[in-house]
Parts: sequence; C-alpha cells; structure tokens
Amino acid sequence: MTSVAIAKPGVPLPSVKTIVAIGAVLLGTFTSILNSRLTEIGLADIRGALGLGFDEASWITTAYIVAEVTAIPAAVWLRGILSPTRGVIIGAGLFSIFSLAVPLSPNLQVLLTLQALRGLSAGILIPMAYAVIMRHLPQQQRLYGLSLYALISTVTPSLSVSLEAWVTDRLSWQFLFWLNAVPGALTVFAAGYGLAHEPIKYMRFRKVDGFGLLALSLGLAALVTALDQGNRLDWLHSGPIVGLLLAGMFLIGAYFIHAVLHPKPVVSPKLLWRRNVGLGLLMMFAVRLAIMSSAFLIPQYLIRVQGYRALESGGLFLNAVIPQLLLTPVVAWLCYRVDPRNLLAVGGILTGGGILMAANLSSVWAAGDFLLPVMLQALGAPLLAVPTMVLITEDIQFQEIPWIASLVHIVRTVGSAVGMALVATVVRVQEQVHSNLIGLHVHSGNPEALSRMEALARTLRPRAPGEQDAVGQATAMVARVVQREAYTMSYADAFFLLGIITLLATVASLVMRRPSLPGRFL
Repeated sequence: MTSVAIAKPGVPLPSVKTIVAIGAVLLGTFTSILNSRLTEIGLADIRGALGLGFDEASWITTAYIVAEVTAIPAAVWLRGILSPTRGVIIGAGLFSIFSLAVPLSPNLQVLLTLQALRGLSAGILIPMAYAVIMRHLPQQQRLYGLSLYALISTVTPSLSVSLEAWVTDRLSWQFLFWLNAVPGALTVFAAGYGLAHEPIKYMRFRKVDGFGLLALSLGLAALVTALDQGNRLDWLHSGPIVGLLLAGMFLIGAYFIHAVLHPKPVVSPKLLWRRNVGLGLLMMFAVRLAIMSSAFLIPQYLIRVQGYRALESGGLFLNAVIPQLLLTPVVAWLCYRVDPRNLLAVGGILTGGGILMAANLSSVWAAGDFLLPVMLQALGAPLLAVPTMVLITEDIQFQEIPWIASLVHIVRTVGSAVGMALVATVVRVQEQVHSNLIGLHVHSGNPEALSRMEALARTLRPRAPGEQDAVGQATAMVARVVQREAYTMSYADAFFLLGIITLLATVASLVMRRPSLPGRFL
C-alpha cells in the first residue's frame, strides 16, 4: 500500500514569505480570471452609461479575452527570461493601472484598447501561478497549493455573477474596474516580498522561437474572436467569422507542425499525446465549458423569464461558494488515500447530474428551485478540478512545468469561449424552433386559442379604451406567454446538452493512468 507523505509528523509549515508569495499569485490569478467574463449584468450598465448598442458593447468582453489568450505563449518565454517573480509583478501592476483607467475612457475605441491591455497583463500573470506553486512549496504541501489554484477556476463563475450584481446595484459600473486595483496592488507588494528574486537572463532573448510565438498567439486570437462573436454574426453566414475560423485553424495547425520539429518550442504539443495530460486537459475543457455556461444560463433565465433584478439573481450563487471552499482541501487530502480517478468520476456524476436536473425547469421555476442543481455542481466541482490537476502534474517532467501552465490556461480560456458560444447559439436557435412549434398550435383558427383570446379580451375590456384595444392587449399577452415558454424550453435544451457533455467527459477518467502518490511532484 502506498505510504502517505502528507501524514508524516514533522513536516514543516511553509514560511511566512512562502505563504505571502503563494497568496500573491493566487489573489492575482483570482482577480484576473474573475474579470475574464463581464456578464450581461455588468455589460447592461456599461451600455447604458456610455450609450452603446448591443453590437458595440459585445466587443468589450472580446477585447479582454482575445488579448489574454494572445499573451499566454509570450508569458512562457518571458518567464524564462525575467523569472516568475517579475512576471507576477509586471502582470499585476499593469493590470491595476489599466483597470483604474478604463472607466475614464472618453470613447469606445479607448475603452477597447484599455480592455485589451488589461487582457494582455492578465495573460502574463495567470500562467505564473502554477510555476510559483510548484517551485516555492515543498512536495508535501504542493497538492494543497494546487487545490487552491484549481478552486479559483471553479469558484469564479459563481462569484462573478454575485459580485457584478452587488457592485452594479450598490455602487456603479465604474467600480467593476476600479476595485481590481486593490487586489492588484496587494499582489505586486506581496510578490515583491515573498517570491525569490533571480537575475534577468538576457542571453535568452536570442533564443526566441519567433515563428512559433506569432503563429500560436495569432491563431488563438483568431479562434477566440470567432467564438466570441460567432453567435452575434450568425456563424458561417458571416464572412469575417469564416475567415477568422480558417485563419485560426491554419495558424494553430502550422504551429503544431512547427513545434513537433522544433527542438525548443514555445509550448510542446507532444505533451498532449501522454494519456493523463491529454485526457486531463480534455476533462478540464469540458468542465470549464459546462460550469461557466451553467453559471451564465441560470441568471439569464431568472432575469429574462422571471423578471429578476440583477442582485436577486446573483444571490443564488453565493450558496455554491462555501461548499467549494470547505470541500477543496478535503479533496486534496483524499487524493493521497483514494484513487484520484474515482474522485474524478464522482465529481463528474455530481456535476453532470446537477446540470441535467436543471434541464427539468419550467416557466414557474424561481431561484430557489435551482438551489439543489447548483449545490450538486458545487459539490462536484472540487472533485473534478483537484484530481485533474493531480493526474496532469504527475505525468510531466520538471522542465515541462511552464508548458503545462500555459496549456492549462489556454484550455480554460478556450473552454469558456466555446461554452459561452455554444449556449448562446443553442438558446437563440432553439427559442426560434420552439416559438414556431408553439405557434402552430396558437393561430387564429384554433378554437382553444380563440377561446383564450376572447376570455382575456373580456377581462381587459373594462380597462381598455375600446374593443379593438382589448383584443390587441390580449393578443400581446398571448404572444408574451409563447415567448416565455419558448425561452424556457430553449434554456432546458442548453442545460441538457451541457449535462450530457459533462457525463461523456467523465468517461475519460476510466482510461486514465493511476498515479502513484506520493509521486514525482506531489
């Protein structure tokens, strides 16, 4: 039976400097990921304040996430030259400065530029967290550090909805940006105090893989832009979207060929052929897609169908945060005692089951009806995130840590973009389908429809100016009912699809290789 390193007596606690260092990178990572998706709650206030249309405002989020994913390959290169310490300080410092400047933008062009600069700084900062944890924590404590790193990815979708709702309701939309300066500044000072300082390796500037860096960065940028704007521009019916998709696939394909042949690529795609790394990243992609999209769908349903205010819809997700905070260290402890693949399977079943439970919604569901599905997902999320990081980490070599840090963040970012594009498209298309199907039963010649219209018109007649006005109001009420039911069914379809994707991805745990713990790193 495998010995349990974490239970050994006499394992020293991390020093204050180490705790501060890990706290710095986790705080910076948390803040950056939290900003990666302004939901409709925050965007609605920004549109109103700046007088922007829906199409113009949609680029506010796109500018951030495209710049963020573009910077990830460069972060690997800069880490080897500047050191993780300088990467964290530069990324967090620039992020804070640009966050303070965004609300002062005189027009949309400046705002989008500052958003892109915020995304670039976040893309530099976030990949540093994994490397810092692996370097600064001793083996017996790394798994607990990685569990907190994994927790950030699962808890931010829930927190982003609640925090945005609270800030826009109690403060103003400007504070969605200004408040980031506080954790950003703390990250800078904490990193300067706690992280190891290394000399700059100037000679490595000469060893840059220029083609690989540009091909991967531009390919990811084109792909994520197409994903984020595809639903709005109707996908393959839009020339720019088709061009972006083709350009993204060509550049990423060219990078894969180049990286296989290059002795020191920016990020090695050969890692993907390892069973636990490839399947683990696939699992991470599916989980990020499902959790991020589910966190988007529920408040959208409550606001659109039930007429909730933003703050009322955001409160539901605070219930999902506490179970994740409590369960995450327990899951890390269990990974030394239980096969991580079994924990992964249980997490997938809980998360997929919770999402499928939400697929049974009807137009009478309120926030309380989502509590059980949300809690099941909250219980499943740490069981998915922590074992996945264990399985991936124990399948790599020390020199491959920067590559894995980049791949993990690329998968998270692209998974979020795919998930948001998927559910937005499913809801839009299925709403049209269900509206047409319901409309087949609600037409002028249908006896039941006529009876309902006449009853509504009689009820409205005493308060209407005339007979035709009463009939018009009754017709409008029936149309709203049809639209409400069509949206409800389209949201149910989206939940069902996400639940099936999660359960299918869970099957990957059956063919992953069991790691030996304590192992090489954990």
